[in-house]
Order: sequence, then C-alpha cells, then structure tokens
Amino acid sequence: MLTRLSLKTKITALVVAIVGLASGFLGQFVVSTLSNLLNDAAGRGTATAAAAIAVSIDPSVLSSDQAVPSLGKIQAQFQEMVDQGSLAGVSIMRVDHQANRVVYIASAGKDYVSENYAPGTSFGLDDPRSTLLHWKQKAGRAVWDFDKAPDRVFIAGWAPIMQGSEQVGLALLFADVTPINNALNTLAIAVIATCVILVLLSGFIAYKLATGFEKTAVTDGLMGIYNHKYFKQRLEEETAKSRRYKQQTALVLLDIDFFKRVNDTYGHATGDIVLKNLAKWVTEGMRNTDVVARYGGEEIAIILPHTSLAGAQEFAERLRIKISHQVVRDPEEKAEFRVTVSVGVAQWEPGMTSMDMIKRADTALYHSKHMGRNRVTIYQDEILPPPESQTAAKD
Repeated sequence: MLTRLSLKTKITALVVAIVGLASGFLGQFVVSTLSNLLNDAAGRGTATAAAAIAVSIDPSVLSSDQAVPSLGKIQAQFQEMVDQGSLAGVSIMRVDHQANRVVYIASAGKDYVSENYAPGTSFGLDDPRSTLLHWKQKAGRAVWDFDKAPDRVFIAGWAPIMQGSEQVGLALLFADVTPINNALNTLAIAVIATCVILVLLSGFIAYKLATGFEKTAVTDGLMGIYNHKYFKQRLEEETAKSRRYKQQTALVLLDIDFFKRVNDTYGHATGDIVLKNLAKWVTEGMRNTDVVARYGGEEIAIILPHTSLAGAQEFAERLRIKISHQVVRDPEEKAEFRVTVSVGVAQWEPGMTSMDMIKRADTALYHSKHMGRNRVTIYQDEILPPPESQTAAKD
C-alpha cells in the first residue's frame, strides 16, 4: 500500500512524523523542566520555613501530653502567617516512638488543609500518607492534592523538631501553588498549540518542497515537460486502465523535421531554443489528463486518455499546422525561421501492451518521414515497420 503513495506524500509524511515527534519530546521536556524548577523552588521555600519554625518551638512542649494548651500562642502566630498569605496551613505534630506514629498537636490554616490533621488524628509510620512525614532528619517537600479542595494544589514542606539527638516532633507547612500549576497548564496548552502549528507548517513546507522535488525528478531539464521515464510509467498506467475499463487511449509521437540541419546551421544553442519552443507550443491548450513528455532527442510523446483514433488524428493535425506557422527567433544568432514536424498516431487495442503502442506510433511516425515529412500518419496494419537500413530517414 505504501508503494502506491506518491513521492511527495511519502516525503511529507516523513517530515511531519519527525517534526511531530521532535516537537512533542521538546515540548514535554520544556514543560516538565519548568514544572520541576518551579515546584522545587516552592518546596525549598516551604522546607526552609518549616526548618525555621521547628527551631523556634520548644521541644519540651511536645514531650508532654499537655502540649495542645501550651501551643495555643504558637498556633495563633501560625494563623497570623496564614492570614498574611505567606502560608496556606501549618501543623505541629508529635512523634510517638512507643506507638510508632505521628500524632497531631495543633494547626492553623484553611479548613481543607487542617482537616487532614483534625484533633485525634494520627498516622502510623507505615501509612503511605506519612511516608514523607516521619523520621526526617533533613527538610523535605512533596506536592499534595487534597480531596477537600480538588482544584487546589499545595506544596508540603517539613522539618524535624529535635530534642538533643532525638526527633520529638514535626513541623509541617503548606504553600498554595495552584497559581503556579495553572500557569504550567496554560504553558502546556501553549506548547501543544505551538507543536501543532509547527507540525502543520512543516507539513505545508515539506509538501511544497516535495512537490518541487517530485516535479524535478520527472521533468526534462531542457524542455520543461515530463521525461522519458515518467512517460513510460504513465503509458503503462493508461494502458492498464484501458484493459480494465475498456476506455480509449491514443498515443501521438512527433519529431522535428531536419533538426540536425538546425544544429549544423545555427548551433546547438539555437537548437535548444527550438526544443523549448516546441514544448511550449505543444503544451498550450492541453487537457489536464493529457501527458506531454520528451521521448528522446527532438521527439515528443503525447498520451491522450479517453480519446478515439479519429479524435487523436484531428488533434495531431491541428498541432502540426500550428507548429508550422510558428516562427523561431534567436536574437544572438540573428536567426529567424520555421520548423515542421512529422507525426505518428496509434490507438490502444485489446491485447496490446504499452510497448506495442509505442512501436505502432513510431512506425506511423517513420511513415510520415518516409512520405515527405510535415504530415500526420495513423497507424494501420498495412503500414510495415521500416527496414533497419532506412531508419536514417527520421533525421
């Protein structure tokens, strides 16, 4: 299936795939890196604040079960910090080594933060929620989503409260990083949109370049029409359609009369001008379905799909007359002259191959040359292929 795709389609698909993958990976890397940097910065801030609070708390307060009343003043201080907007919530906990758990002592902050540490709540040290809360000798941080506020995201920073070499408590702080995450989400959308634009733009550019590349690959550099290789490919396709759909297809071969004299008289540069003009005269007014190609040397082949033999003959005759009325001018050589063409026409018939059509059209073209040039010949069975000794008559 892939081999049926055109060259420009394959190139475009390849470029789009490469740019899509590259931009996707790059976009993901940018968003991920910025997310880590911003969250790390926020986490370091909460961890630093937690360490400062941990140092300010008298560890002896946490060694007694009467700690809650003793922390009232500190709790009010925490609430003031929350009200000022620097923190979303603060919690002080006591490490109960005997029970192997972390026990809530006091907190301040918004309900959906402090509710997770309501009085009487405790976390066993094997509880996944407490994994980041216990036995931390250094400050840490984690990003938490709270069920009470699903649209909010918080950074949790903590620090141990030490009494000598023993950890007796934990200071836990929350910072609301929802604005940061919203900004990251917006950035992610912008990155995705940019990636989509890059993919579309690369696809458009690749298609344009591939179209030019494909055209160059199948175009004759001098005459600007299709080359011999493309002609044979298209003739195979058209004869296959004729076999499958029983459609009429005609082939026209034309050759410039006495072209060698033009080169000998005016030079090859003037001969190139003749070839360019010939391609222009032939392609003017052609149908989109017709195929005009350089068959070789000064010969041009024209495939006429959906064309009867009579229609091809009429077309060839009009073309022959049109070319004979044109004037070739070469200002550098001060040359001004006319050229004529000899034409052979053949039509596809059941059982024929593309090579059979070429041989018939070539035979008819030779007959036009042999009969005096500047004429159109329709292939007929009574026209015999030319003897090898007479092939020079084409020149």
